[in-house]
Amino acid sequence: MSRSTRTIFLSATAALVMSSPSMASDNYGRDVGMKLGSGFSNIALGWVEFPKNMINTTNETNVIFGLSGGFLKGGLHTLGRTASGLVDVLTFPLPTEPITRPPFVWENFGVETQYGPVFQMKD
Repeated sequence: MSRSTRTIFLSATAALVMSSPSMASDNYGRDVGMKLGSGFSNIALGWVEFPKNMINTTNETNVIFGLSGGFLKGGLHTLGRTASGLVDVLTFPLPTEPITRPPFVWENFGVETQYGPVFQMKD
């Protein structure tokens, strides 16, 4: 590809990307930063789902089931949160909603982790 063709191609690509509604948003930097931060957080701290679910299950039922069932549920949520964090990190340039709800494991500690739609664009 010649230099002038490459320059035209790069200029057209940049114009297309910048004209995209999701990329032109004033909140683009904040949105992708939040997604990247929550993704790294979920990868690093996904294991906190173990004690979180053990505590929440104990509060909902009893100590025996809280420790055993909460540990198993925490293991599943650890895998889910870590995997969704990896997806969020890999796709952070797309300003989509984080997959996990709540986005950080320490937010709303008493609320069970849920997983939303993947690649749901921000409004």
